[in-house]
Amino acid sequence: MEIGAQELRRSTSSVGLNNATAMQAGNVPTSDCVMAAALAAEKEALVAELDAARNSAESSSAASYRSDDDPQSMTTMKGDTVPYFKAQPDRNFNGPVLAMNIPRILPHEQVFSIQVGDILFRLSGASLSSDGPSYFTAFFKSQQRKGSKESPILYIDRSPEVFRDIVRHLQGYSVIPRDEYHFVYLYADAHYYQLPKLVKLLFNSEIFVRIGSKSFKIPRELLSRPGDSPNFFTLGFSSFFASPQDVFPGTKGLIRPPSVAPPSVPAHSDVLFEQLIQALKGTPIEYTSEKHREALIRECRYYHFRGLEQRLIPVDISKNLLTGREEITLRIKDVRPAQVTVDSLDSERLRLSYKRPFTDEPTRELVLQIDANELVLRSYDHVESNSTIMCRWGAQVMDGSVAAERLQAIIKALPEIQSHADPYSPIRLPSELQDAVITLDGNESHFDVRLDGYVQSSTEETVVKRRKVSESDDQSPTPMPAVSTILAVTQAQAKLVIMNGVLVLSVLAIDLVSSAKHVNRRRRYVS
Repeated sequence: MEIGAQELRRSTSSVGLNNATAMQAGNVPTSDCVMAAALAAEKEALVAELDAARNSAESSSAASYRSDDDPQSMTTMKGDTVPYFKAQPDRNFNGPVLAMNIPRILPHEQVFSIQVGDILFRLSGASLSSDGPSYFTAFFKSQQRKGSKESPILYIDRSPEVFRDIVRHLQGYSVIPRDEYHFVYLYADAHYYQLPKLVKLLFNSEIFVRIGSKSFKIPRELLSRPGDSPNFFTLGFSSFFASPQDVFPGTKGLIRPPSVAPPSVPAHSDVLFEQLIQALKGTPIEYTSEKHREALIRECRYYHFRGLEQRLIPVDISKNLLTGREEITLRIKDVRPAQVTVDSLDSERLRLSYKRPFTDEPTRELVLQIDANELVLRSYDHVESNSTIMCRWGAQVMDGSVAAERLQAIIKALPEIQSHADPYSPIRLPSELQDAVITLDGNESHFDVRLDGYVQSSTEETVVKRRKVSESDDQSPTPMPAVSTILAVTQAQAKLVIMNGVLVLSVLAIDLVSSAKHVNRRRRYVS
């Protein structure tokens, strides 16, 4: 503490002497001398306070002094230096604070002139040194090394409006960008002036972007969460997200930074984007219609918010009352083939399970929901030797549909499936219908009743038998041609099961139409 007081005395006396000499020589403006004199007076007051604190400490057995406001700042009796301390003789003192964390790159008491555009700014060495080393400190230090008696005026051909905010930052005020343009201008000039603290401050600040016709200020952590990063902004506007040092790569040596437009996505809806931001913050979305949900999911995929997309996708999770296993029902177009796994039911049947990506949910048994124009059921009748028609039902996936794409990917991803479908031909799957709830032409139906036969299930296919009706019991049976029936699927839910290496569609519920009249009944007039 004794050493600190002595240093302050020497600094104060030198400042007063230099100021007096300068005033006599007429080299320093009067306002500058007044400012320097005020600083010297303040230091003299602090010296007195330090002396009082030193005398109080000498009469005490305490080995150190620690301030209340900053428990980490400490001045020892041996005169160890500290980064920050409050000079106070007692705990109730609310006097001035001496900040020691500003490096002395430039003399703190000296005033330097900088002209930006057509406006002259005058800053103290303490302000310029508060964010350095920088372009300013390097220039003025070079002039001091040349032995210049007068500090020259630094002229910079940049925007004085942007520089006003930089001056506020250098003087210790908090600078918050107002919009995306202000953010880009501040960021560019902070790099141009080589201000490391301001660059870091802006790099870690909120993200400013314009979507549609509206500006958004987004907390950076919202776009950095696992599952939602990397995304459209971190990839498409990497110059603002990569690192504070690589904002303008390849531009070193240019006389000024290049013109950079703020992040903008003019062709997308600002209303939908605002709802996505609220969802990222945890606010549930109220869907006005299914089209509204689909539009939000499309926007999620565009911006690459993969975690949020999984939370918006319609899903039903339930527990099977008979098996006790949890089941997850998804539209087949929302299934990611890489997330499908195989679980064993018994030695001959393997079921497919699913775990949603970017979530902490467990693996569940997969139930696929199939929509219209994705699947048809075909029956293949064959005459057996006992004059019985064997009706085998199989599912044919419509060529070029989303269901065909997803099933083809699942077949390729699972080595347990031994028969791989030809990618250039429609996918045909054996079907199990014995436990399915079947609606045919709008009415609940049972195939065994409608076909005047009964259902017999095997490990490979479902077989519907019915007797051949002949003209006379006395006549010998005649071979019947194969008959093919096609039923269009309007909606279905089914599980995928692997039986002896063959992928089988185990239908749970299915809606079918059998004729053009019933198809036309589903038409809606355009309004």
